[in-house]
Amino acid sequence: MALSAHRIRRPVAALAAAVTAAAGLALLPAVPAAKATDSTAVTITPNPASRGEAFEGWGTSLVWFANATAGYSPELREALYQKVFGEDGLNLNIARYNVGGGNASDVKGYLNDGSAVEGWWKPVTEASPGQPASNLYNPDGSVDKTQANKLAFLKAWNPDDPASYNPDADQNQRWWVERLAQDQQITHWEAFSNSPPWFMTRSGYVSGQVNTAKGENLLPEAEGKFAAYMRHAVELLEKDSGITVDTIDPFNEPNSGYWGTDINAATGKPPTTYTQKQEGALIYPAAQDRVTKLLAAELAKGNTDAVISAMDETDPTKFMTNWNGYSQEAKDAVAQLNVHTYGTNDRRRVRDLAASTDKPLWMSEVGGFWTGNPALGDSTSGWDRSNITNGLGIASRMVNDLRELDPNAWVFWQPVEDTYKQEKADKGWGSIYVDFDCNYAGREGYSNRRINDGDTPDAAKCKVLTNQKYNTTRNFTHYIRPGDFLIQNNDPKTASALRADGNGATLVHFNDTPTPEKVTIDLSRFGSIAPGATVTPVVTTKSPLDDIEKNALVKGAPVAVNAGTKSATLEVPAASVVTFVVDGVSGVSDDAAPVQDGHSYHLSGEASGRYLTAGSGTGASIQDLGTDAAGVAPQIWTFKAVNSGDEFANDRRWVVTGEDGRVLSGNGGVVNGSQSGAASLASLTLDQAKATPSAQWILTTENGKQWTLVNAAAAIALQVSGNQTAAGTSVALASSTGTTATALASPHQAWAFTDIADLKLLGVSPVEMSTPVGTAPILPTTVTPVYEAGPGKPLAVTWAPVDPASWQKAGKVTVYGSGVDPYGQTFDAVLTITVGAYIATDPVSVTVGVGSSGASVQAAAPVAVPGQIADGPARNPLSVSWDWSSLAESSLQATGSVTVSGTANGLPAKLTVIVVDHIPVANICKDDPATTATASYTEGSYTAKNTCDANASTRWSNWVSGGRAGDSLSYGFGRDYTVSSVTVTSAEKAAASLKVQYQDAAGAWEDTSAGTVAGLSITSPTTVSFDPVTTRGVRVSFVTTASYTKVADVAIAGTRLADAGLADLGRLLVNQSPVVGFTPGTSDYRALTATAAPAVVGYPLDTNAKVTVRQATAESPTAVVTVTAPDGTIKEYRVAVSTGKDACKNDGWKTSPSPVYKNQGQCVSSFAAGL
Repeated sequence: MALSAHRIRRPVAALAAAVTAAAGLALLPAVPAAKATDSTAVTITPNPASRGEAFEGWGTSLVWFANATAGYSPELREALYQKVFGEDGLNLNIARYNVGGGNASDVKGYLNDGSAVEGWWKPVTEASPGQPASNLYNPDGSVDKTQANKLAFLKAWNPDDPASYNPDADQNQRWWVERLAQDQQITHWEAFSNSPPWFMTRSGYVSGQVNTAKGENLLPEAEGKFAAYMRHAVELLEKDSGITVDTIDPFNEPNSGYWGTDINAATGKPPTTYTQKQEGALIYPAAQDRVTKLLAAELAKGNTDAVISAMDETDPTKFMTNWNGYSQEAKDAVAQLNVHTYGTNDRRRVRDLAASTDKPLWMSEVGGFWTGNPALGDSTSGWDRSNITNGLGIASRMVNDLRELDPNAWVFWQPVEDTYKQEKADKGWGSIYVDFDCNYAGREGYSNRRINDGDTPDAAKCKVLTNQKYNTTRNFTHYIRPGDFLIQNNDPKTASALRADGNGATLVHFNDTPTPEKVTIDLSRFGSIAPGATVTPVVTTKSPLDDIEKNALVKGAPVAVNAGTKSATLEVPAASVVTFVVDGVSGVSDDAAPVQDGHSYHLSGEASGRYLTAGSGTGASIQDLGTDAAGVAPQIWTFKAVNSGDEFANDRRWVVTGEDGRVLSGNGGVVNGSQSGAASLASLTLDQAKATPSAQWILTTENGKQWTLVNAAAAIALQVSGNQTAAGTSVALASSTGTTATALASPHQAWAFTDIADLKLLGVSPVEMSTPVGTAPILPTTVTPVYEAGPGKPLAVTWAPVDPASWQKAGKVTVYGSGVDPYGQTFDAVLTITVGAYIATDPVSVTVGVGSSGASVQAAAPVAVPGQIADGPARNPLSVSWDWSSLAESSLQATGSVTVSGTANGLPAKLTVIVVDHIPVANICKDDPATTATASYTEGSYTAKNTCDANASTRWSNWVSGGRAGDSLSYGFGRDYTVSSVTVTSAEKAAASLKVQYQDAAGAWEDTSAGTVAGLSITSPTTVSFDPVTTRGVRVSFVTTASYTKVADVAIAGTRLADAGLADLGRLLVNQSPVVGFTPGTSDYRALTATAAPAVVGYPLDTNAKVTVRQATAESPTAVVTVTAPDGTIKEYRVAVSTGKDACKNDGWKTSPSPVYKNQGQCVSSFAAGL
């Protein structure tokens, strides 16, 4: 059913292009103005119906930079403080305090400057009976391989004895804590551990197990004492600093295998070269589970109100591996989910877990750097602080995290980095820089390393520096503030939020290309746009090194929102990050949310277009839309909200019930540590379902236009099994997937929602036909219904009998019909048939390439033309004979057009031969957005469309655990291409062989001349060349016997015909009669008609051109016919309409298309007689 209206929620809606208002175009500062044709058009549509929980804000870990800088001079320290936490700086409001582990007293420093965070345990310098010294080595300094002293210290250490702790520990981090507490800057404090103290580890070192034998480093017998240590350290911190710690995470990237301690073979000790990075410990999921439960028990008996957060894993995939290893008791003990995004796969899985468990989710750490891009005016250096690519890189990470994770908070690893280290390593981690060695005795205020390198005092003087990341991140941290609500939008390069009070919105957009963009902010999803609503740009572009913040956060002039289009359009510079501050919008429009409480819907799959259908058993499948009441009944689903809370909350839960009362349910997923599960229909009452998470669904979106159904118990999404599209395919559950680069969810998990209330039948479209006298027409068997939501799927109709004599004379025959739609609504239909003689034909065309032969033109020319009967608007095909004598071969050697005459049913016919250039295309799927890419089988999010982006990191895969015999990738074109080669780039696993096929004119697949190609490799692309074929489809079939393949790119190369620019009409009619004096080259005409609003229609010379008509009215008496050629060339024809006897004057009588008057008197008499 083709439906479109205010309650039809399409998973990929084709949004109307917003029209730029006169006041709605702003050129943003900092770059020269660009021509409109040089800009890339971008439309951003924020959707306030996807509102998350209140955003907690932006934060940082204190750790290294706080540990290194607390002892600096007040002036230097204050400058640094303001850059990180000041109102004009990053203005962060979340701080993560690192509870240090601390190495043994006799272990010499070997960690990087700042990263050796002091532990809270009390050092014991002198051994006593029953209390060993806090030393790792033997008294003579030699290494004891049994580490007997470590184990003795652990055994003797009492975590519940205040004497076991040093209340004055870690003064460096604590200076920052106390200063932040003084300013009341922090709204959420979190404590976390990188490593347990040395005496609780297997290796005896806080940097991990010895690298030659990496493994878990937390001693099993120390787990309880570690939990107690974390609790007491936090309580001491709270007591001394006056802060309240909200959450405690006992881990940091605990299941990542890179933690390790280098050992010097000669000494048996870590080398003191300060090359090892930081504290860290490998702790496997089983031990994490035990520690989490032990910490929960500690917190239950302690004085702190902090709750557990976990587990700060490196990336979402490892996070889920850890979580699936937890017992239910440990899962219940975790109050907040913390994940890092050093890897970005599976962000959606963690998002869905947070929604299903109803726990806050933090992106609790990330950092990195992006090397300069010369195309954006950068150097290739990693350290160059003026490189805008570094700023764009972090903006991209922030946008993607906010969109795909939908976190409650976003936290930097640390925005402050060691200048010396970054400069010498040619890297650009961090946003703010200061040397971490500025307080060495006798060298205070100067970098000790720089002086050792021989730098002058001026060059070695410590100072605070910033880079482009500092500039671009403030576009986020200054404008999306704590208390705001993240919402989704359709653009992969934009993050968006509602203001805390619901009035206004903020969008942060990055343009990482060398081309400006014309960005239209589509605000149609908001419920209200106030008079005077505006969009104000705040722009950050590349700044020079000698004034690094010069072009940061440059505020532009407010741009008025066009009330008619509900949009504003702004010019965005190349290589920029722009915050759009939207004032004057609020509420949610009727079509923004996919469902409403208590309403019933059809659910159609995006990939298949087929409808979720309840089966007679316990399962469900996708099927074509039913054609009668019995067929559509199992395709109707009623949504009932589990609670009456915020109707636009993105974690609101729904019970989905079929017409027979059974409830859509799911199982599997996180319940059993799986990424898959089953969907079924359960016999539950509504109250039972509201109390059963497996019978509840969460509507999820990452772009505000596609919606998926995530099961509240399984935390995975409803999906068509095997990513198939055929009718009858079952539905099941699978982890949410999507494509970051396009902000699209898997089309096999996206569903459109058609509100049954919108299927009120308003009637059916009238039908027109024509037939020659003496010929009985074949009446249509279906008519097109018109619903409140728009046109629907054709319906069967029954026509009343027609007297055969009706076809024996010219005139109009009206036939009445009736029928019933699948929802039991009856309708009446009217069919008007014009009976008469053929009087004219409409023009036709054929488009060919330069250099075509006359024979090829004749072969491609239409064999029929549209024939007009009397004044009927319908057309019938008439066989035509063309006179090719007028077509010279020379006319086909250059672009242009040639007219060929013909005869059809004794009437003149006109063919326009349009000659255009051949356009080479190196990668059709990438360069032509109309290309569709499908696969016979797809593994998860490795979709066929990934092979069209020329990006080696995105791929299609057909992997399954048991292997597959083979699969194919098919590419459909929206126009003819002459294809001559296909280049396949394999990744990870190449197929055994492949074959390239093309689609013939009948739609059948034919082999190319290349045959079967073997020898594919993942080290280099495979180019398959063949005899050129003209086609609208290419298929690449792979043989992967009992195995699989991954394909990064399929570049289909060939040529296409250029778009023609002919925008002339061939016929211009008023009430199906020719306009007097019409010629294609003349644009303005007059027409005398019987009414003020005749039907004006135009037929173009190029049948591929589009024609639209704005009809004349009494108030606006000129009809405007607009012809748009395929290349966008536009031409207008205007027909000034007049009526009445006075219009006969001044030769007006001569402009009547029908009837044709002999003189003015006849014209006046005709109107006087009312003819």
